[in-house]
Amino acid sequence: MDKLPYREFIAMIQERTREADIPYGGSFELTPLCNLDCKMCYVHLQDPSVKHQMLSGEQWISLIQQAIDEGMMEALLTGGEAMTHPAFWDIYMYLLNHGIVTQVKTNGVLLNEEAVKRFKEYPPYKLDISLYGCDSESYVAVTGVDAYEQVVSHIRMAVDAGLTIQIMVTPSSYMSPWTERVMQLAGSFGVSVMVNGSLIEAHDNTGRKKADFDLTLEEDMSIKEKAKEMLPPLYDPADHEFFMKRRNRPVLWDKGLYCSAGRLGFAVNWDGVLLPCLAFPRDVVCAYPLRDGFRQAWSEVNEAVKNYEIPKACHSCELNDKCHYCPMNHQKVAAKHQCDPDYCNYVKAQYKATQETEKSN
Repeated sequence: MDKLPYREFIAMIQERTREADIPYGGSFELTPLCNLDCKMCYVHLQDPSVKHQMLSGEQWISLIQQAIDEGMMEALLTGGEAMTHPAFWDIYMYLLNHGIVTQVKTNGVLLNEEAVKRFKEYPPYKLDISLYGCDSESYVAVTGVDAYEQVVSHIRMAVDAGLTIQIMVTPSSYMSPWTERVMQLAGSFGVSVMVNGSLIEAHDNTGRKKADFDLTLEEDMSIKEKAKEMLPPLYDPADHEFFMKRRNRPVLWDKGLYCSAGRLGFAVNWDGVLLPCLAFPRDVVCAYPLRDGFRQAWSEVNEAVKNYEIPKACHSCELNDKCHYCPMNHQKVAAKHQCDPDYCNYVKAQYKATQETEKSN
């Protein structure tokens, strides 16, 4: 019998579910509330009355079961802070008891001894733990809360328990004085580290603006170079080559988005709206599974993504085999099927800077 490496087996499953319009993986944004107040967060709301608008545990479980019935195999629980949802553990255990490969994103504040013990008994596929500082001062500057000692002790406890962990670092203008030290601290835990490469425009109801927390091109490139120097690669060389070949396929369609959002993946926001991914602009495409059922909502999103007309400007762009159009990055004009020239110019400058760095090395 022929055998496939695991990464190739999963890639094959994902390709086939994409071709068959099956919702292979779902992200569930359980709540927009959080016990931190990160100044660059695109979703966090501070109004406590939001609690009364959030989906209950029963509603989340109903949607999850409908998604499972349609073929979902992987799930991500996120927020806000997912673990602040009153029914977090009920939702988490429901996924595990139904054989769903489950990942949890958390800021680590609630990852106390009891939670670590529970995760050790019923382990997730992976815990993504965000690290926002390297000391009390930086934590307050980024999150508004001095949670440094608490989070670091919880990460160490989770590592000692043998949980599969990935430390997430999200550079922003607020972290700038400490970014290199934060990456050093992240690397010291001896687990996988991901440095997020882009920031998401905050939702209008958050009162935040990306322009207030974004990085300059020079800062962004410098962080990427430092991350390469300081942190081990996320994949071994064979894995990296495999994923790069898949990501850089020189394909440009007249219609239909390139990525997996809405093709084999989906997201349900905290208020029950189904989108291709968590940050996808609602004015481009969204659906309502609480009203219409998951199957109908998924079908609407899937069809809209497959038939989304790619801007004509992309076809003549010199980077059309490297930069695949994403409505999230062109939010102001995505509903009109246009490119945001500011974003396009940024990507071109970034690519040029990358080429120059590679030549100098």
